[in-house]
Amino acid sequence: MATPAALVCERLCGELQQAITCLSWSSDGAFLAIASAGGELVLLDFGAGCEEQLRGDRDSSLDAIGFSADDQFLMAVGQAGELLLWELGGSGIRPMALEPMPLGAGWLDAAAWQPHGLVLAVAAGRQVRLWDGAVRQWRPDRLDLPGTVQALAWSADGRQLAASCQGEVALWQPDAAPGAQPLRAPTGSVGLVLAYAPFVDLLASGQMDRSLLLWPEAGQGRPWQFSGFPAKVRALAWSDQPGRLAPALAVASADTVVLWQQRDRGEQGWKPEPLLWHQRKVQALAFAPGRPLLASASADGSVALWDSRGRLLQPLEGEGQGFQALAWRPDGLHLAAGGDQGRWWLWPVAGPGRERERRSGGAGFG
Repeated sequence: MATPAALVCERLCGELQQAITCLSWSSDGAFLAIASAGGELVLLDFGAGCEEQLRGDRDSSLDAIGFSADDQFLMAVGQAGELLLWELGGSGIRPMALEPMPLGAGWLDAAAWQPHGLVLAVAAGRQVRLWDGAVRQWRPDRLDLPGTVQALAWSADGRQLAASCQGEVALWQPDAAPGAQPLRAPTGSVGLVLAYAPFVDLLASGQMDRSLLLWPEAGQGRPWQFSGFPAKVRALAWSDQPGRLAPALAVASADTVVLWQQRDRGEQGWKPEPLLWHQRKVQALAFAPGRPLLASASADGSVALWDSRGRLLQPLEGEGQGFQALAWRPDGLHLAAGGDQGRWWLWPVAGPGRERERRSGGAGFG
């Protein structure tokens, strides 16, 4: 039998001064933002074939970054406790920095743009604040929780925002009728990571108590609980490919990735498939857009590529660095990863049924 062709045969790489904390692609794939534990923020502009340093080493971590749905704004939050925003003018034009906005709530490590909109949700202590890019100011409405907010996630349609803290997940519809109260779902521990399924009413929460909660009605009603993970659940990722009843859900706990697929209706219909390869903690998971391909990144210095059945297709090595972050380009053909010593990688990823195309012009892997 012939040996399968490698998915990855080339790469682009670069370095920041400190560990990479997060990566984010613009929706058109023209820009890649890279942030570090030292507060550096670099923007790779593939159309112009250049690299812009938006922020130098400040010795204060950036922990969440992201582009607005229309790529008008790039946001960053972190250790300094302020919201940082840049307005993008297009390829070849240096982004314009807006005035930093302190929130007075200490370290900020959770923020998320509304899909299809210009509203940014920011976790600030025990509150969730909303910044509206359409008017460039904070909205007066806010969500209060009984504990420090740990994670945020928007539903795919952008109508509902989930926020977790110790013992609770709050479900808020910011644009609902005046006086409408958020739904509050009790949980047994802290939800560390939240993720809505892309096209069905499912909300997943990775818990500190080594369990996975899955709400079949997007947070309403009683959740299904799956226990027995080796450690706290640190990462979740939904596939955008239809399954028999629901898309596949990847879950990371300690050095293990578990691929969950719904084979039948109800709680018992969800079946786990452990994906065993990594030797140390799995730090990040990401499904390729438009493809049945999962990437997992580990502190052991490897990124693993898996197919929809949980078969290992190819491991990628970090040259002595552990991996901390992953992000697929929206075309599903390019994977970015960040290491714990400041190096970043960008790989073009081939695959069955997909040509290794050069899309949207420009330099590098554009």
